[in-house]
Amino acid sequence: MYAAFTELKHAQKVKQFLAKKNVLHPDYLPLKILDHLYFPLTKRIKVPSAKVALTKLKFPLKDSSITIEKLLEKKLTKHQLKFIPRAQEIVGQIMILEIPKELLKKEKIIAEAYLKLNKNITTVVKKNKIHSGTYRLRKLKILAGKRTKETIHYENKVRIKLHLEKTYFSARSGNERLRIAQQVKKGEQVLVLFSGAAPFPLVIAKNSSAKSILGIEINPLAHQYALENVKLNKMENKIIIHQGDVRAILPKIRKKFSRIAMPLPKSGEQFLDLALKKSKRGTIIHLYDFLHENEFKLQAKKIREICKHNKKPVRILRTVKCGQFSPGVFRVCFDLKVL
Repeated sequence: MYAAFTELKHAQKVKQFLAKKNVLHPDYLPLKILDHLYFPLTKRIKVPSAKVALTKLKFPLKDSSITIEKLLEKKLTKHQLKFIPRAQEIVGQIMILEIPKELLKKEKIIAEAYLKLNKNITTVVKKNKIHSGTYRLRKLKILAGKRTKETIHYENKVRIKLHLEKTYFSARSGNERLRIAQQVKKGEQVLVLFSGAAPFPLVIAKNSSAKSILGIEINPLAHQYALENVKLNKMENKIIIHQGDVRAILPKIRKKFSRIAMPLPKSGEQFLDLALKKSKRGTIIHLYDFLHENEFKLQAKKIREICKHNKKPVRILRTVKCGQFSPGVFRVCFDLKVL
């Protein structure tokens, strides 16, 4: 069997690469030998930060017989088993569940089962309240495991430390952050409005040749995590983060940007006029919104009208669905080019 082996310090990066390429062997677990980790593969492939070789190592078998249903079959009725939450969001070592009303009395039992099933998870929480307020924060209740809501999330070659109740963060937007980073050209100066704990600035800095990334975040607690994360990822030479309201901070910045990301966790169109003032011909703006798919064309028309009113006409390069919120409702990114 082929295996990719790497030093422990590169293990997470190598694992993410192998998972993306879909070459991790489905029947075996990785094997740790001294200061190296060996990943069993389905075929030979070139792997950054790792060597690949044919090996006779005996990798431990995965226990495919354990399922959430089997763990709970004696603790829930057949009717209750139909409502087991299937969709989970995993942030670092914390799993976030949505517990349906039919299972509220069994939520701790279900959380313990998920904790047992997922060896990389140390805490299971449930959504108590939806995102709300100026900072778009949510309340979570710990159901099982360690009594903490702080974790370090690994994504796209970066580490993001955060507290789930103190800063807005969506692990499900990881692919979208990478999509933006992969569009950034060498030497670009990038502006990220509503930068939170700095996931967008970090992913762009790590996965592109941008000259600099400037972020602005109003939430002071999220800003503190952002400063810590910039240091954690050794990106002080590329990322600058400002704390405050974008309407107060942005006019003080005397330069224009080649790319502007606006990952506000609600409609960002009310700040589009600010972004346009910091744009130039050719600037790319990534504007996010939550919309029903029937509203896409109407919103695109509204965006063009706002830009025309601000004497900065744009061409909508693409409209990208980057997450589903509810049936028919998506988080959408409009990629705009200033003409």
